[in-house]
Parts: sequence; structure tokens; C-alpha cells
Amino acid sequence: MQLTPDGTFSRRAVLLGAAGLAGAGLLAACGSSSSNSSSATDIGLTPAEGTSALQAIFDAVNPYIVTGSPQRMAFGISGPDGATILDVPASLEFRISRNGQDVGSPLTVAGHRDGVPIGYFPVRTSFDEPGAYRVAVTLDGKSSTKDVTVGGGATSTLVPRGGQMRPVDTPTVTNHRGVEPICTRPSGTCPFHTQTLTQALAANKPTVLLVSTPEFCQIGVCGPVLDLVIEAAPKYPGVQFIHAEVYTNAEAVKDAQQAKVAPVIDAYGLTYEPALFVANASGLVLERLDNVFDRGELNEALKTVA
Repeated sequence: MQLTPDGTFSRRAVLLGAAGLAGAGLLAACGSSSSNSSSATDIGLTPAEGTSALQAIFDAVNPYIVTGSPQRMAFGISGPDGATILDVPASLEFRISRNGQDVGSPLTVAGHRDGVPIGYFPVRTSFDEPGAYRVAVTLDGKSSTKDVTVGGGATSTLVPRGGQMRPVDTPTVTNHRGVEPICTRPSGTCPFHTQTLTQALAANKPTVLLVSTPEFCQIGVCGPVLDLVIEAAPKYPGVQFIHAEVYTNAEAVKDAQQAKVAPVIDAYGLTYEPALFVANASGLVLERLDNVFDRGELNEALKTVA
């Protein structure tokens, strides 16, 4: 996770430009495996000495958060040493304001950490108007805030909750479609490459799409979340699972100028990974989990289509 001093993503880590320039840069959240890649224990900010700070585990500046559909914002906590902590509080109260005025009631959000290397809080809400908002919590007896930009729904190319899945001929074990390797899971290709996403959606069955690059994830989330999906899949025999890699040439991710993103990235408007889409038999997205999710959130999402 590459963060700027104010806790937002570095744009260097986000796909350069609009969808037409996809492939020119790396995705946020997970990316290069170069020597300056961060680990799960050093992705934090550098807060004032002896204090903790709220982190946005998403692009808080550019309009990733939009109006028009339910939104999920994942926040982490950096400890006094600047490292993201795993042992987050059981819950935190989140307050959202705009122009100094509270927006809605405070939200008590449970901490999550089951099966992932960072603790986080998934704040779920909706925004009626675009603009600048502030999210605040109390840490160590002091207020810690994060500014969030909310865009209009039309500014986002992402498939929203309530939107329709988009068919993509993702790689399979029998047809790699120019993607090498089709799965960077260190222990070998995962079991979610037996059919394309196009074929899965045409079957009119509940479908789950996970986009992630396990081998090159900077904060160690993309690998663990794929393992969580593999673990959960047998409990949902009526659900089809598809895994798609981010890059057509994953090894080239070591050189941002050579890395090429796979068609699924353009199709789904992604500028980050991992991303999990949970759709019903009609291809309607009932849940989307971005950037980080744990065992508990995953199973709640899968229950929506079980």
C-alpha cells in the first residue's frame, strides 16, 4: 500500500490516466515487487510521536467514493511508530461531517482482522451529494481525521452495488488468452480458472469474481484473500467462482513500464486490487469488497447469493 504523507494513495501507484491509458502504470493497493515495496507491517503513516492515526485503505482523494449507491470505505489504524496495526480495537465510532456539519448519526463499526495481516474497519454509508467530507474517530483520547472526496456516480467507471456484471473472457487452464501466468498464487494455480467470466455469467448462476495478483501484493492482502475465497468456496456449491489476474505479464510488474493490465481491469474500471464482486444469478452485483476484506466480511457477502 503506497500512501502519501496525508494517508491517501500515491497516484504513482494508481493506473496512469483514464481507462484508455490502462497498462501504463501499476494498480494501487497491490503492485510492484521491487525492493521498495511495502509489507503489511510498514504501510503506515508517520503520525505525531506517541499517537495513533486513522488511515484510508482506499483512494480518498480521487472519486473512488461516489454518490448513487451504497459505499464501503475501509480504514486502518497506524500505531505510534507509524506501522499499521493488526490488533485494532473491537470497534470504533466514526463521525462523518461536511463543512463542519455532521452528516447523519455516528457509526459504530466493528474491527476486522480474521485471516488478513492488517486490521481494518469497513465503514458503510451512502452520500447524497458529491464534495469534500471528513471522517473522524477518537484514538488514544484524541481526534484523528481523514478527508474524503466524494464524486458523482457518473464519475466512476466501477461496477457499483446494484450494477450489472460485465462479461470478460478471462483466462482458463485450457486457454490462457495471452495471460502468463494465469494465476500467481505461490502454491500453484487456484481452482477458479475452469471457465471464463463470460461463460459463468451465461450459466445464470450466482457468480463471484476476484481480481487480485497474489505474488506481487505490496501489503500482503491479495494472497490471503484468495486463500480465504478458496477456503470458503466449498461451503457454497451453487456459486461459481472466478479468479482473474491483474496483469497479462505478471513478471513484468517488476518494471512498471513493461507491465500490461488484463482486459478485466478496463472492463471493471479498476485502479486498485484486490476487488471482489458477488453477483446473483441475473448478474446483479449484490456486494463488492475492495482493497481488503477478511473471513467474516467474505462469508457475509457470499451469504447474499447462497
